[in-house]
Amino acid sequence: MKNELPRPEEILEELADKAAAQIERLAPVAFDGAFREMTRYHRFLLALGASRDPSGAAFNFAEIAGYAWHAPHKEWIRQYRRLFERAADRLVDDSHFVRSLAYVPGRLMPGSGDPELSPNVVRAILGLGPLLVGRLEAWVTKRTTVETHQGQAAEPRLALAGSDAKAYENLLPDIVGAWESLLRYPSSMYGWRERGEQTDVERWAAFGSSWPFLWQHLTNTAYCLALAVWNEDEAGAALFREALVRWAHAIDPRLDDRAELRHRRLLFPSILDLNWPEASAKAAPLGYDYMPPPNPDQLFSSVARGAHDDTVLLTAALLLFWTINEKQVSDIGARTARALLSREASDDHHRHAGRRLLSFRSLFLDMLRLEMAGERYSQGSYTADLDNSVALLDNMTERRVVPGRVFTPSTLHGRDGLLSSDLVILLAHVPYEGDDGLKERITALAHEEEVLPEGDGSLRDILHQLGRFQSTLEQPFSALDRGVQLLSPDCDAEQAKARLLVIVNEVSNVIEEKRRHRLQIRPADPAKLERFRSAIEEALLTSEVEAPFFRGVVVGRGAEGDGAEWRDLTFSGIGKAQLTEPPMESLSSHFEEMLVSGSREMAGRHAWAAFRQRPRTKVTVAGRAEEEAFWRDLRPLVQKVGPEPALVVSHHPEGRALRRFLYAPAADRPELAIEQRPRAVRGESYIATIEGVDVFGADLPPGEAWLFSATSLREVRYAKTTPPDRYAELTFELGEDMKGTLRVRVRQALKWADTPTFELNAPDPTAEGGIEDPV
Repeated sequence: MKNELPRPEEILEELADKAAAQIERLAPVAFDGAFREMTRYHRFLLALGASRDPSGAAFNFAEIAGYAWHAPHKEWIRQYRRLFERAADRLVDDSHFVRSLAYVPGRLMPGSGDPELSPNVVRAILGLGPLLVGRLEAWVTKRTTVETHQGQAAEPRLALAGSDAKAYENLLPDIVGAWESLLRYPSSMYGWRERGEQTDVERWAAFGSSWPFLWQHLTNTAYCLALAVWNEDEAGAALFREALVRWAHAIDPRLDDRAELRHRRLLFPSILDLNWPEASAKAAPLGYDYMPPPNPDQLFSSVARGAHDDTVLLTAALLLFWTINEKQVSDIGARTARALLSREASDDHHRHAGRRLLSFRSLFLDMLRLEMAGERYSQGSYTADLDNSVALLDNMTERRVVPGRVFTPSTLHGRDGLLSSDLVILLAHVPYEGDDGLKERITALAHEEEVLPEGDGSLRDILHQLGRFQSTLEQPFSALDRGVQLLSPDCDAEQAKARLLVIVNEVSNVIEEKRRHRLQIRPADPAKLERFRSAIEEALLTSEVEAPFFRGVVVGRGAEGDGAEWRDLTFSGIGKAQLTEPPMESLSSHFEEMLVSGSREMAGRHAWAAFRQRPRTKVTVAGRAEEEAFWRDLRPLVQKVGPEPALVVSHHPEGRALRRFLYAPAADRPELAIEQRPRAVRGESYIATIEGVDVFGADLPPGEAWLFSATSLREVRYAKTTPPDRYAELTFELGEDMKGTLRVRVRQALKWADTPTFELNAPDPTAEGGIEDPV
């Protein structure tokens, strides 16, 4: 039998084994050679699969999983896990192995002349950084954790032993430095050439291509910090906190010149999906009239710094959340959150470059920015990325579970769960007098609806979040008090909550007043009303009539001489905000469908009301519909009404009694032919078919029933209302509180068959005396 050739993952595994063996031998020179051979082969595999999809975007055939559990490029990445574990175990003996492995992401990045790697492959390579940090944190935890027995108080973690602590503290700067050095790669990987060597269009496209790399690096930096904090690693938390604080300044010195924008918080990474002319036009309203428009470098720098601010705020809120919800023994989460918010750094240059004045207004506006970032549940959106980042960071705190069991996660799914820590941050910085200019800034923002990402929708999102602030502040919540004491020990938590509630209410009122004024002067959109009118008209003229109890009715257009009568079909309580353009209230996805089905139903009810005005022949019968005597008296009348006889009885009590027939044991049923036909054809009021007569329930007096033919209504036609060729009119009549009535007016003509209708009356069983002779 012919021997099979080894697969790439098998070759890579063998190369990893060789490198791992050198770690066990503590042979750094031999390890470097084996490791170099492994990464060179890995790069060869990635370059071999590099390609482009039909749109021209980078793609790699190693992303295709086929019948495997994971894509090949992810399987290749898994080989490094064993090396990380072996190197961490040998950290005290020789830290060279961990230092070398810290640079593995850079070794796998494409060099000059190599094909571009796809975003998915790049993200997987960058995932090696948190993977290594996780192994190191496991090493630290094994040497510092104190076991707490059930029923005993928690104890603080012990410090690392002297030699362990020295080896780890000497190693950490190299690990963080290797991770930060990856930020030098995008400029060469994606073609950030010097200004003047590219057109604005080319430069903007290069920046856009690099964003998946930068965003993954940013979120992974936050993840490494969270790992250190969760494991209560003070040294690691300090260094990775600085890495996160310095991130925006470490990208590229050429990007330090950010755009001067009036509304910098309204600029989001989604703008990178646009070409340069579109992006420039979208950013123009955000700038100052007296300033030149930003160039691609300035605009991209503003985008990157905005995303950095978001990540710092969310990371700080999450770490604070762990502390105030007592997920950790110590207060390392709160202390790190406080240092993050104030952008603390150790060296003088970055202490001044990264640190910014921490004000209540800035914090509040930064939080509101997150509510304007776009559609939360749209896959691939920036808002979804933020939620995924929070969920990923908090996932490390998930309790241990038995594999395969269904369980309810105890971790956060997104930013919504950080409400308490957001409020703690605001409470710790709320001014005791005034609002730090917040209301003035919000007023200006609400006034310029056109610059908001989603227009009035952004204001509604802000109001929703402010409402959550209000409801939480009005309730006793011990976590808020605990958090305020951690961030600002001198702050009176109750006084701060009262003050913040006042400010939140004032800001909400400002936004609502602006929206109310805008709604008053904004008319209902004629195009939207016409779309509704046209849909209703089409349904009335072509769809089967929804007149209850009747079947086989012909619908269509009528002539002027058909005796058509005006009918009003009204929908009350409709908010004007739903009818404006752009809408100022979320319009239900089924709103138009509701109008159409409601109009058909009301038109059918008008037909039934007309039928009730037609003459009926009154007949006294021996019993009620649930009695056999009734059906004996009914037989001769059924022959007179014509085809498809229908009987309408009172919902109560006859309707209930007849329904019991359907489910009663056979011995208890009357000697009648009872069956149940498809309800979809006959309507919701259909009860059963008895002796060939379809029985329905309606609002009739007890003891009264109507017998007629279901084909009595022959035609429902609609005459023209007003030219040109309209058969329905639609108007909106505004009432109080910005709500009103949508009124549909039609001219309805009904044609009836010449068949009798019998009104059947049973004697009152409580009355004295006899009854009239049955027919």
